[in-house]
Amino acid sequence: MKRKLFAAALALATIVSVSGCSLFPESPRDLTEYLAQEADWSDCDTDLLMSEQSLSDVFIASEYDCATILVPARYTGSDDTENFQIQMMRIPAANPDEYMGAIFINPGGPGESGVEQVQWSPFPEELHQHYDIIGFDPRGVGSSNFEDGTKIHCSDHLDYISYFEGEVTPSTKKQAEEGIKSYNHYLEDCAQRNPDWWTLSTDHVVDDLELMRAVVTGDAPLNFIGSSYGTTIAGAYVSKYPTHVGKIVFDSPTALDNSSVESSLADAKEAEGKLTRYLVGYARHAGITVGEAWSRLLEIRQWADDDELLGFAGIEPASDAEDANMISSEALLLKGIFAMNYLPEDQAISTFSEAMDSLYKDKWNGAFEYYALWLDGYDGETLGMVSGEANSYGRNNSYEIMTIVNTMDYSPPGWTEDQQNEYDTKYKKVSPKWHKLYQDPGGYEYEGDEQELSWEQIALDDGAIPDPPTEPIVRQNKSGKKLLIIGSIKESVTPFVFAKQTAKAMKSPLISVDSASHAPAGGYTIPCLNKILIDYFVNDKAIVSQSCPGE
Repeated sequence: MKRKLFAAALALATIVSVSGCSLFPESPRDLTEYLAQEADWSDCDTDLLMSEQSLSDVFIASEYDCATILVPARYTGSDDTENFQIQMMRIPAANPDEYMGAIFINPGGPGESGVEQVQWSPFPEELHQHYDIIGFDPRGVGSSNFEDGTKIHCSDHLDYISYFEGEVTPSTKKQAEEGIKSYNHYLEDCAQRNPDWWTLSTDHVVDDLELMRAVVTGDAPLNFIGSSYGTTIAGAYVSKYPTHVGKIVFDSPTALDNSSVESSLADAKEAEGKLTRYLVGYARHAGITVGEAWSRLLEIRQWADDDELLGFAGIEPASDAEDANMISSEALLLKGIFAMNYLPEDQAISTFSEAMDSLYKDKWNGAFEYYALWLDGYDGETLGMVSGEANSYGRNNSYEIMTIVNTMDYSPPGWTEDQQNEYDTKYKKVSPKWHKLYQDPGGYEYEGDEQELSWEQIALDDGAIPDPPTEPIVRQNKSGKKLLIIGSIKESVTPFVFAKQTAKAMKSPLISVDSASHAPAGGYTIPCLNKILIDYFVNDKAIVSQSCPGE
């Protein structure tokens, strides 16, 4: 069932990349026509604009414009696949007389929109004064679709019902195989709808970014701020185009190799710490002990397994249908708890406590449903707390983008039985609460034949699709430039150890933020980080490893 691997969400393994010195060193394609394009900056289509309440004061007070460029679907070989049209949005430098260049930005995912990030980010005034700030939607994301308008998008209906068909932790073999059948149908349908799905990869995004750099800024080196998965893009770019590296920021770096036991355990340990802090906050809120709070969550977990939770989302009405309640699912409960990791910790603890109140008193799972669906690309503005069908909700394609890009970047061989046993033993030790939540309450474990499809298997079975890489290449910095690595010491989405590893690999200073926030620099709300960004980009100061207080 596709919703079961929550811990892998928005974390991406190291991509395979090669170093080079000239434009597109590995591409046999003739890119002359693409490089001859001009970025025609003009008024933005109103469809690109977010709702007014989502806009930052900086964006509201600024001029802004948009442009597109065409990029090839593949940079190697020659085929008839349609070009992608990459959408960019720019806030021009407020003080043209002191112009210092352009900064490209990416908020992560894979699957999140840089065009939207330009609109909601409260950029420091000093950056805005001196730099054009350019957000772009990577290929397949948001408004960057095939030139003919085709989008990569799975069935909304099959996506929606996947939360309710089967179980995250099945209780019987029949239940397990029903979930596998449902997921396989979803994946086969998506591949059939999107025959060129395999053209999505970070390696291609990096080449697209190099085309944008060349077309938009000419001979100027790339300045880039990448958050979360955006650091995967950054690492690949630095490795592949070292002579074009300018000032590049890694904000909450992803793992160098998230297929390893060590990286997976680091994720698990930090997620356990977050959950414990949520339970401590709820215990204080409810006037009970932490042990009692944990017991309540386990009781709620049992209700979810027994289909007793109610919500606004679902495919089957509850017995009290006059209240328009639906039967919720354990997938939305567990995914919703995991989604709290993406909120500021104070907000996460408060939201968790309120959700637990509703669950324990009324078996109402609406809050966790909301955040679970939000994390998988459902539009929060259309997710009213009322029952409804899938087609009444807005949904982007961030979930399918994430799973496809993850596959086409790096698909390592499966763990050996010894590695699996090692991980299971250590996982239970470092993350006992999550281990318990992800177990079927009755103790059942599926031991049938491996029947679940994957994007990797579809690629391997189709001779026309390149096989995904099976070996990661360590990120390397041959540019001679000092990059800027930033990580929150208490976050769980991309644990701080990943930032330390990236700083070492990139031979660059590390900024340690006393925070639990994911991507702390990309929110532009921490004064210490803003000052460091201004010193790095505007004042051209040499940055050294140092600590920053959080918000």
